[in-house]
Amino acid sequence: MRVWHKLATIGIALALATTSLLFVPVTPLYSTPSRQAENAPRRRVLYINSYHRGYKFSDDITQGIEAVLKEPGQNVDLLVEYMDTKRLDSPEYMEELYQLYKVKYGTLKPDLVISSDDAALNFLFQYANELFPDVPVVFSGANYFDVTRLAGFPNFTGVSEIADAQGTLDLALALHPQTRQIVVVNDTSVTGQRVHERLSTLQASYPEITFIYLEDISMDNLRQQLNQLSSDSLVLLTIFFRDNAGGFFEYDVFTPLVSESSTVPVYGLWDFSLGYGIVGGKLTSGATEGARAAQLAVRILNGESPQDIPVVQEPAARYMFDYEQLQRWNIAESALPGDSFVLNKPFSFFEQYAQLVWIVGASFLVLATAITILVFNILRRRRAEVQLNQSLSELQESRVLLEERVEERTEALRQRAALLEAAAEVSRTTTEIVDLEVLLPTVVDLVQQRFDLYYVGLFLLDESGELAVLRAGTGEAGHEMMAQGWELRVGGQSMIGRCVATGKADIQLDVGEASVRFDNPHLPETRSEMALPLRVRGEIIGAMTIQSHRVAAFEQDDIRTMQTVADQIAAVISNARLFTQVQEGLAAERRAYGDLTHAAWQQLLQSAPNLGYLSDRRATRPAGNVWRPEMQSALDTGKIVAGESGAALAIPLRVREQVVGVIDGRKKDGTAWLPEEITLLQSLVDQLNVAVESARLYEESQRRAMRERLVAEVSGRLRASRDVEAVLQATIRELGQVLGATATIRMTPLSADEPVASASAGSASAPNASPLYPTAL
Repeated sequence: MRVWHKLATIGIALALATTSLLFVPVTPLYSTPSRQAENAPRRRVLYINSYHRGYKFSDDITQGIEAVLKEPGQNVDLLVEYMDTKRLDSPEYMEELYQLYKVKYGTLKPDLVISSDDAALNFLFQYANELFPDVPVVFSGANYFDVTRLAGFPNFTGVSEIADAQGTLDLALALHPQTRQIVVVNDTSVTGQRVHERLSTLQASYPEITFIYLEDISMDNLRQQLNQLSSDSLVLLTIFFRDNAGGFFEYDVFTPLVSESSTVPVYGLWDFSLGYGIVGGKLTSGATEGARAAQLAVRILNGESPQDIPVVQEPAARYMFDYEQLQRWNIAESALPGDSFVLNKPFSFFEQYAQLVWIVGASFLVLATAITILVFNILRRRRAEVQLNQSLSELQESRVLLEERVEERTEALRQRAALLEAAAEVSRTTTEIVDLEVLLPTVVDLVQQRFDLYYVGLFLLDESGELAVLRAGTGEAGHEMMAQGWELRVGGQSMIGRCVATGKADIQLDVGEASVRFDNPHLPETRSEMALPLRVRGEIIGAMTIQSHRVAAFEQDDIRTMQTVADQIAAVISNARLFTQVQEGLAAERRAYGDLTHAAWQQLLQSAPNLGYLSDRRATRPAGNVWRPEMQSALDTGKIVAGESGAALAIPLRVREQVVGVIDGRKKDGTAWLPEEITLLQSLVDQLNVAVESARLYEESQRRAMRERLVAEVSGRLRASRDVEAVLQATIRELGQVLGATATIRMTPLSADEPVASASAGSASAPNASPLYPTAL
């Protein structure tokens, strides 16, 4: 039998050698590693797992190790060996594993070895110096490790797996204060023995509690005893992989069997039993233990000595619970520690999104209430759903209504902006036009186009103020009415007549319902109409009619905007009229001044008919009778005239648009005048025009000043005389001297019997003079 057993052991070992060796290249998970990571040497790490693939706790340890070693920059190749000691753990099997590893890793030497659980650690204590001399070893999952075992193994360090049995017991007793008996379900494996030792040391801390150990027992017997427990008992399940009948049970098998058989709550120490029937406890996680061991391995690979890294003795357990078991044993979730993890807990929208619910506000209050009720009372779920749907429906209706209001307001603002823009354009365009005949048609066309109207017409009062005359209208109807001389009586039955008479806007949103309105045959499609007064400085000068083919086409904003446009149009019309009046006055002044200037030059030229000068190589002298054909042509046409050969050029002299003379130029070499020479000569002639007019005005002012001075001197001498005869003689004498002619003064007596005195310039007065009154000069 020993031979057959040995052969079977060797066969299994060989099978493990071919199937259980995993090569896991651990490389950074990013696509462009740094140059330092690319150049760093790769390290080989051997991980020896005490158990087999599929055993949850050791798989969790493997997961934790890989998570750390896969971090960027580690450059680690991970080799995994499974010892499968849950099924085989004889000394012969261990010897065969030693021989197998010796062959496999004789040349494939690892840089570091990681072990999990006690079986692998014990194997390394026995064979590490032969298999892996001077190779650092990091262990994990070593239950309640005794550091004295490291004597003689300086390359060993790791994490002591300490299940927090006391934390679980304290919690269980707090949740079940009536408990008087703790039943411990445990196996006799190496791990089970360590747990038993730990619990034995804790018993003294619970003097009122009786501890019963169900260990070396068959599964059937175990289930029988669990089914007979009293209500003041609790079950503490550690591990039970093997019973005394040789049966092997995975965690997902023995945990449900124990939980289903027990009449009281079952608590545990490791998280692999969570979800399979235990209530929970302060549980140790394989992933956490593996990650802690891998972190120590990284430190050693980075250069630290294992001797400088003490064994980690602190537990890393966490409160974990199964929601379904809490409900089964009526344990309130509020009684659990605050940082507890609850498995299989139903999803709670309120707890998950509480902050969002409060931010949304009161409109979601019904929904939050329904979710809370759903968590605590499943029977009221349907009613809560109805309330939720109703709230969502109301919210949707409110949102749609709000969107409609926003859209309406936005459209109103858009229309208002368009109206203001159109009004600004009308104002900007019309202010640039000063001709009334051009202005009025432009105004009505702009208003019709920019405000999308059916018809726009502009009426102005006639001189009598009794008729409003159509001065501009849009479309064919406007042209026809203009051709007919369309006019409406002020104060009559028409809207325009009433508007001009009252000075107020007349608005009909539906002309079909108007009691009084003039029905215009030229505009049959009119449905809405406004008549707006044209007012300037308090005076009504006319009215503007605005018509649409839509009923109720005008709103308050439209009416205000149109009245503003009408006021602007009235101001523009008034300015155009004033501009026309000013232009006419200026034209009259220019004509009057031109006539005066023309008469003055006529008088001057008549007094000097041969006024003119000629300049040649010899001298400058009077022109005499020189008058060439091109000079006559320039005088007649008022334009520059060239002679036949082009060498002669006649340029008219102008004063106030009156041609008063001609300059005739001839080039000495007989060549034609160039354009730039003509331009220069014209510029000189323009200056001459100003100069001769200035000289004439100066002479005229001098003559006027001389006359005024002579009048003043004569008046002074006359005032110096004291009697009538002396005054008369002085007067006739001064007139004769000033005028250079003979002057006579005769006096008419007051009656026919009185003599008449007379005096002549240069003669003495009559001897029988008497007071006389002058009759003629």
